[in-house]
Amino acid sequence: MCQSWGGVIRVFPALPAAWADVVVHDFRTQGAFLLGARREDGATDWVQLVSEAGAPCVVRHGIAGPVDIREGRGRPLHHIDVGGGAVQVALRKGKSALITARGDRPEPTVTPVRPNEDAPRWGLPRI
Repeated sequence: MCQSWGGVIRVFPALPAAWADVVVHDFRTQGAFLLGARREDGATDWVQLVSEAGAPCVVRHGIAGPVDIREGRGRPLHHIDVGGGAVQVALRKGKSALITARGDRPEPTVTPVRPNEDAPRWGLPRI
């Protein structure tokens, strides 16, 4: 779902096409960040980071086009576009950043994702 490589947090780096809808919540990443994100209809809708240690991070968010980054109270948060769909954000301990498409204001809620087909429970074959 998420991958940290060389100091970059990659959100949904290699999902199969069948996984058009995915939600992660409090996914712990390298650098002491908790990550939440939602992918809907094959596109990343929002990414939220919470810093547990207080440090900068680089996030390859996967959101098409320009992005807005806001802190927990909704105010714009300073960031640096480092290219390739990635941004650098400095967060103090306990602070959060919400990354969305520019002008979009989705509610970063975590809700169950409907399965796209029947599957065995808990990954075990049906007997």
